[in-house]
Amino acid sequence: EIMKKNNLVNFLFEAATLRRLKRIGWQILGSENQESVAEHSYMVAVISFVLAKEVNANLEKTLTMALFHDFSEGRTGDVYKLADLYVTVDEKRANNDAFSPDSKLNEIICEYGEKKSLESQIVHDADNLALILELKQLMENGNLNAKEWFEANKERLKLKESKAIFEEIKSSNTQDWWMKEREKIHKSYKK
Repeated sequence: EIMKKNNLVNFLFEAATLRRLKRIGWQILGSENQESVAEHSYMVAVISFVLAKEVNANLEKTLTMALFHDFSEGRTGDVYKLADLYVTVDEKRANNDAFSPDSKLNEIICEYGEKKSLESQIVHDADNLALILELKQLMENGNLNAKEWFEANKERLKLKESKAIFEEIKSSNTQDWWMKEREKIHKSYKK
C-alpha cells in the first residue's frame, strides 16, 4: 500500500500540487524562470534514466526514486540552498505522512535520503544535472550570476558519467539539439 491516510484520489491531488509549486532559488538568482517542482522532477527522471542505463543500475528503482525524490515538497515547500542555512525541514515526517511508512515506495525514498546506493547516487547527480541544465540556459540568456552556481554544482557530482555529462553541457549550446532542422528551415527560406 502506497498511502497511509490518503485515498488514491487524494494522493493524486497531492501529486498535482507539485505542478503549481515553483522552485524558489530561481527568484533569488534574479531569474524569470518559473520552473515547477514537477517540471524539475521530470528532468531528474529523464537524466536518471540515461545514467541508470549507462551504469546498469536498477532502472525501476532509479526511476521511482527520481519521480518521487521531491514529493515531500508538496508539504514542506521548496527550500532552496540559502534557506537551508536557517530552516530545518522534516522530510522523513512529510514522507511518512504522504506514504505508508512501511511501503516499498517510502523505503525507496528513505534510500534516496541516505545517498549510499548506486541508484540514490544516480538520482542525486541527476538532480544536480537538471539544475545545471537550467543554469546553462540562464547563462546563455545573459544571467551573470548563473555561472557561479553552474561551476559550484559541478563539485556536487559523484559519478564519473555525471561529470562527463557536465563537461558536455559546459561545451555545448542549448540550441544545438535542433541544428540540422534549423539549417533545413533556413534553406527553405531561400527558395
